[in-house]
Amino acid sequence: MTKIKLCLVTFGILIGIVGALHGSASLLKGPVLVESNTVEVMVEGWPNDEFYTLSNGSPVFTILTGIPFYALGILAISISTTLIVFSSTFFKSQNLSTGLILFTLLNVGIFLFGAGTGTPLFIGLPMVIAGVISIVRPEKKERNESSKQRMLYSFWFFYGLHIFSWVLFFPGLFIFSFYAEISSALFAFTFLSMPVGVLGALISGVLYDKTM
Repeated sequence: MTKIKLCLVTFGILIGIVGALHGSASLLKGPVLVESNTVEVMVEGWPNDEFYTLSNGSPVFTILTGIPFYALGILAISISTTLIVFSSTFFKSQNLSTGLILFTLLNVGIFLFGAGTGTPLFIGLPMVIAGVISIVRPEKKERNESSKQRMLYSFWFFYGLHIFSWVLFFPGLFIFSFYAEISSALFAFTFLSMPVGVLGALISGVLYDKTM
């Protein structure tokens, strides 16, 4: 499996998990109607004021209004679960071009149906761009062994950084918020690490995959 395919599998699953969490939060709001396209899916003050304030109530976008939050939650969980299953199975054996089209459509669904705003834009979109680059520019470049190893080490560093940032946020900060105040610096580090990790992993992954 190429490094770009590995990113599509792992980060696609993460986008799906986050979307399912958004959907679960919507379920807790029950029959309250969705009144605008941008809504906070968390019940006010849940799970505590600290976490709710730092996450701004987990705002999401939805093209559907006038429906109960539990319906939006079911839809968000359904499309997120589909992305998880798809990402974990399709890219291991199937063509990248076909997989990239379906991956893009599922990310659009994540964005439009209340399963996440930042994840499809700042994680999903860069992965689609990296996948397109891998397809339209298949030529490889010869590099020496030390250069190849640096790319590989860089890939694993940024790949691990992105995964770590999500684990730090949930369940890390989620649990920590029950016991102490979360510093703004720690919260900023958590969220800045996400796009940095994705971009670093994709850039080094593309370069490594194109190495002879």
